[in-house]
Amino acid sequence: MSSLYVVATPLGNLGDFSPRALQTLRDATLILAEDTRVTRKLLSASGIKTPLESCHEHNEAVKARKIVERMAEEEMTIALVTDAGTPAISDPGARVVRAVSEAGFPVFAVPGPSAFAAALSVSGFEDKEFTFFGFPPRKKSDLMEKIKNLAGQSQLAVFYESPHRIMELLNAIAKEHPQALLSVSRELSKIHEQTLHGTAREVAARFGNDESICRGEFCLVLKIPFRQETEPVDKAAIGLEAELVNLMVAGMTLREAMDAMISQGRKKNAVYAASLHLKRLAEML
Repeated sequence: MSSLYVVATPLGNLGDFSPRALQTLRDATLILAEDTRVTRKLLSASGIKTPLESCHEHNEAVKARKIVERMAEEEMTIALVTDAGTPAISDPGARVVRAVSEAGFPVFAVPGPSAFAAALSVSGFEDKEFTFFGFPPRKKSDLMEKIKNLAGQSQLAVFYESPHRIMELLNAIAKEHPQALLSVSRELSKIHEQTLHGTAREVAARFGNDESICRGEFCLVLKIPFRQETEPVDKAAIGLEAELVNLMVAGMTLREAMDAMISQGRKKNAVYAASLHLKRLAEML
């Protein structure tokens, strides 16, 4: 029976190529690659001569249909790869996976390198939840809206970005969320790998003052401090309400508790206001 293997490839260090991934690519009937030129170099370095065909965003829909037809006609083992990392997340491949699965053929994962997982691991953030956005919008107005809408998000936000657009993204974040915490990783697993930490304002300034770090592929992990809009709390009023409750717990009625507090020197208007608030709370229960 034909099958599809979704194979993760190195981000930039051949040492991260797993033995299982290498063997899967050697044994495959055909490899579907995002860019055959990139994958051919990778395979040549490992002595793999499996036939390649392109599968990118412009031909994926057609390719998915044709691959399913071929898998039905003859038993094939198809391997799906992207230029670097894990396919079908922020890169082409999801349509092929869905088409093959819906046609009744098994789909297997060959896990390995993933840029956003690597960036999260070196971010230093302890948060367990995150939202992966992939590449942000290219249009400036859409980008600003996307970043602005992150306000109040309790989860980490993870973005990919290219070298020629990294400053625009950093400036957008610094403008909308200057005190947000950022971890920016570039060239993950490569010779010039680097991860910078700081507030959005600090990181944007650092990049603005050093063009040398604006090179490579980037993964940003963003943590926006949670801000809850609340009305000012009147601590004195809360104290009076607590006293009223304590007296009623001791056996007094609300009126008796109010009289007792007033007789002890509490301001009559303040005690009355506290009693009204307690009544409203009781009605809501």
